Amino acid sequence: MPRQNAAFWFTSNFLPGPLAIGFLGPLQGLTFGQSVLAIVPAALLGSLVPALRRSPPCTLLLLPVLLILHMLHLEILSRIAIHLLPGSPQNWLAFALMLVILQALIGPPLLHRAQALLAPLLALVLVLLGFAGPLLLEVDTAQRQPGFAWSTFGLLALLAALWQIVLPALVNQGPAHYLGLSLPGVGLMTLGALMASAIPAVDSVVSLRLLGDRFVPGLGSVAVGLLALAMLGAMAVQGHAQFMALSARPKKTKARVLLLAGFVMSLMVIWTPWY
Repeated sequence: MPRQNAAFWFTSNFLPGPLAIGFLGPLQGLTFGQSVLAIVPAALLGSLVPALRRSPPCTLLLLPVLLILHMLHLEILSRIAIHLLPGSPQNWLAFALMLVILQALIGPPLLHRAQALLAPLLALVLVLLGFAGPLLLEVDTAQRQPGFAWSTFGLLALLAALWQIVLPALVNQGPAHYLGLSLPGVGLMTLGALMASAIPAVDSVVSLRLLGDRFVPGLGSVAVGLLALAMLGAMAVQGHAQFMALSARPKKTKARVLLLAGFVMSLMVIWTPWY
């Protein structure tokens, strides 16, 4: 059980969010080393909070955060569909949404098993990319405007810690496994900072694919594909947690929340670029 729990949390945190947080440091003028100094201690300390105590239940206050996160995931999935999959991105996104809903309706047992089965592949990809980064990339060579600022350093550390604290509350599956939560968070944030400091492109998904394909042909596409699967699983887990929190509410509150969720989902569909 501890191993399966660690695998579940590893997959649940293998998301574009940590990559994007890592990108912020170099994009805002920090060097790779400065970004790592901000990210690693903050993420490790932030991971202690949900590991030492049960996360608060997935309340309605977290619904806007959840919807925004899912909206960003849909946008990233649309870009992945454009780069990797044949046919129309609309069809793939519709299929992805149906898959997420189906997984959420199935419930935790199969979701946990699916997340745990995906974890070894994600860990292998992260290790390979961790080797590829220092071998193929020269840090701090991308044309940015370098300039250390304590405000940027502090903001990066705050975001790294908050991500590790808030994500378990969205998942709402009891105390988080410390290593399962912290390893992908620290690894992806550090990798994001490395790529942002060395690759001119500011797209984390494109940079991830470029790095992987330079190291082993096809590795970048595999990494992006696995990232998409992890996103789908995370959306299903988080959606199920929010549904369970909603089911305990009075009918009037449920109706209002469902109306709000429907409105936001409509905005998500409109906002998501259909290339």
